[in-house]
Amino acid sequence: PLPTFDQPTVVYDKRTLTIKDEYATLSTVNGRVESDFVLGEYQRSYLEADEYEKRMGELHYDPETDTFYLHIVVRKEVEQRDGDRILGVDVNLKNVAVTSTGRFFDGGELLWGENHYFRVRRSLQDKGTRSARQVLQRLSGRENRFVLDRLHNISRGIVEEALRHDCSYIAVEDLTHIRERMGVHDDQLKRQMHNWAFRELQAQIAYKASEYGIRVESVSPAFSSQTCSKCGHQSNTNRDSDGWFACNECGYEVDGDYNAAKNVGLRLLALPSGKRPDG
Repeated sequence: PLPTFDQPTVVYDKRTLTIKDEYATLSTVNGRVESDFVLGEYQRSYLEADEYEKRMGELHYDPETDTFYLHIVVRKEVEQRDGDRILGVDVNLKNVAVTSTGRFFDGGELLWGENHYFRVRRSLQDKGTRSARQVLQRLSGRENRFVLDRLHNISRGIVEEALRHDCSYIAVEDLTHIRERMGVHDDQLKRQMHNWAFRELQAQIAYKASEYGIRVESVSPAFSSQTCSKCGHQSNTNRDSDGWFACNECGYEVDGDYNAAKNVGLRLLALPSGKRPDG
């Protein structure tokens, strides 16, 4: 028998869920149900690792594929990393993320996806039929999975970059009023930014980084794109419309997003000791 429920998800705790390496048993109104896992190597590595405590689960049902997904929460005791090395991260539309070590995560594929799903949605909305509304509902799930998959890959790459450079902190931008800060006037870009998952990306960075004892802290991004990361000179003419940074004071030239990422990291480093995380 399969579990049935009238909500999008059902949360299970240790009393109602037993998790094994290859299967799980779940309580239902018709008794316990045993189900084998279909696992990828990434998921299997967590389930089979002794250092992870299996805590609870959340059961999801996808009516489009008639498939159940069990999201298992695992817990691991981790000591925070020592040291003051910081990886700064700048986020934007052209480059979803750029690190202060010079790694770029291109936003082209995500922008293409946003545009593709927007055009399909608009076409279905114009039809207005019942079948079109049903397709719209399924489309929303596919779009969410498309975006989340790519954000997972980007956030994983950022944490790997922090580990590669032995960083104890990842500095990210405070995202308050991000749409207004970017000053976008193009209607298409405004729509893309409205749907943009900057906060989701930062959340994924935070929980992936915590596994390695890396702390993620937000700093003010004010004028980070106009300030020279080499000499500190600030001017609204330091960065041109194409995103290239050239300091009017010292002549330092570099990609504008890379310069901003360095400033984000420097701002966390410059916080007084009493205001530094855990400091």
